[in-house]
Amino acid sequence: MSVSETAPEVVFLDVGDTLIRPEPSWAAVYLAGLRAHGLEVSAEDVTAALAANGAEYEADLGPFEASEAASFARIKAIDAPIMARLGHTDVPDALYESIGKAFFQAEAWHIFPDVLPALESLRSAGLRLAVISNWLWNGPELLEKLGLASWFEAIVMSARVGYQKPHPQIFERALELMEVRPERAVHVGDSYRADVTGAHGVGIRPVLLDRGGTGSEDAANAGPVSDLAVIGDLGGLLPVLEAQLATAGP
Repeated sequence: MSVSETAPEVVFLDVGDTLIRPEPSWAAVYLAGLRAHGLEVSAEDVTAALAANGAEYEADLGPFEASEAASFARIKAIDAPIMARLGHTDVPDALYESIGKAFFQAEAWHIFPDVLPALESLRSAGLRLAVISNWLWNGPELLEKLGLASWFEAIVMSARVGYQKPHPQIFERALELMEVRPERAVHVGDSYRADVTGAHGVGIRPVLLDRGGTGSEDAANAGPVSDLAVIGDLGGLLPVLEAQLATAGP
């Protein structure tokens, strides 16, 4: 059987909660950054402040300035309400930098155990790999530090593109860099809104990663994409793609 013109060629992957998650938690790493700056707050207060924070960052899909300075300004705008909830309204840039440094440490991140075996199996199957992620400016450097960057031909981060998922422009930029048509690409991520609807909107086949066992329910509530593939970990991805290859036709 010859390979169909719509068979998968490129796999795009999200980063946060797909490849990695904070170790041991968002709140713990955030707290480490505060304490490194000399600010003593309780873990409980930090957890509550983070939980109460809104979705301003996710709401601004772009266009926005794609620069390191603009990326820092955007995260400051997200962190300022958190600091206000902790009782600190006059916060120097050095504190925000301290938080950023805490999240840039390799030990601040847990690589899911299924990630490296899945990347190896996908590459061995002849699939090309790239990243599409809503991330800050230093995302490529963080993946390098974690030993993940070398797996990917392209690392497309929102801060360096000026658009966030689900905006079509970030997906279109990734397609351009990989020189692949959308029907020959698959995008895998944990967010129905950002990953599934974003990829589907430009003609890329989405796969929803449902590590916590709630994603398929969220998708149903959101109005699921027809024939959406849902996997519990990245080990389930290659069988999905092999099934697509087998049914793609000559």
